Amino acid sequence: MSADPTDTEKRERWAQDLAELAGRLNPTAVRRWSGALEDCAGPGQAERVLLDAHPVAGMGHHAAQLARLWHLRPHLNGDALGLALLSAAAAAERADQRRSSVVASGPSGDSALYKSAARTTGAALEEVIRSARKRLLVVSFTHHPSTRMVEELTAVAERGVVVDVLLEEKTGALKAFEAPFSHMSDQVRLWRWPKERRGANGSASMHAKLVAADTAKALVGSANLTGYALHHNIEVGVLVRDPTQVKRLVSHFRSLMGPDGPLERT
Repeated sequence: MSADPTDTEKRERWAQDLAELAGRLNPTAVRRWSGALEDCAGPGQAERVLLDAHPVAGMGHHAAQLARLWHLRPHLNGDALGLALLSAAAAAERADQRRSSVVASGPSGDSALYKSAARTTGAALEEVIRSARKRLLVVSFTHHPSTRMVEELTAVAERGVVVDVLLEEKTGALKAFEAPFSHMSDQVRLWRWPKERRGANGSASMHAKLVAADTAKALVGSANLTGYALHHNIEVGVLVRDPTQVKRLVSHFRSLMGPDGPLERT
């Protein structure tokens, strides 16, 4: 038979319930409800006051839940509860900004099933590239010249971002990439993995696919830098927004590009 929860456990559970509720509310509802609670006399009036402050369909369940939480802590005044709601919502928003999301592309079609779950790979890639401020790391097995990709990388390089590009030489990707950026080699730097530095008697491949903006955001997945991969193939990936994880990915490749690493500039 389990023991009754302690006061500390009850407080923690209450805080968790408030945080979960705040995470389900949109920012407008949170602001309006926080302001309305400031002048609310007590939990008995809370549900009505909340619905009057934000009269939107589907909010009744959330208003009732917040009122129930206040009944569990009736010593709190409305202002304190409103501030707690604002704080919980801000924490939920920060966590959401760092949350990874699934990315997918292909096949195209009119069915809602094709459009329901995930962002397209091409859209996610553009988001990462455009968010770069100082450094952009591009790693791909192959690349076919794409006007859109050339335009995106040229634009980011022209605003001062240093772009490091690592491609699998055996696919001819490096040759395809050289021409569009030959005039900006100081800003767009190409990297190769020499055969003599590879494992498996030189037959190992550079097969990773990664695009990372600084150490803030990265797209990791199956798609190469080709029009088919980004817009037509069936591809999956993850858009990583946690700076800690992105830094680990970037640091791995930076070490490979270092003085003692196996990669070299072309």
